[in-house]
Amino acid sequence: MIPNIQPLNVRLWLLYNCRKVIKTPPYSPDLNPIENVWHELEKRTRKHDISSKEQLKAVLTEEWNKTEHSYTKKLVESMPKRIKSVISAKGYPTKY
Repeated sequence: MIPNIQPLNVRLWLLYNCRKVIKTPPYSPDLNPIENVWHELEKRTRKHDISSKEQLKAVLTEEWNKTEHSYTKKLVESMPKRIKSVISAKGYPTKY
């Protein structure tokens, strides 16, 4: 558990209390699988003729509920491959 510390002391605390700190490369692509889900949801939503916030909410809810479990499972299972790809690219953009 991290004690209540000031933000300026975080690096020192990590240095002395964590064996290894993961450094995020400056050009690392977003590896969060939810980004793929948002993209798919946006594509599906654009197929509808939406003219109000209420319609947008209804369409988003409908399309979200249509998202197959197998699709999200596949995205999560792809993480080891994605991480390897980022490591190989030394943090620069990948096909993901």
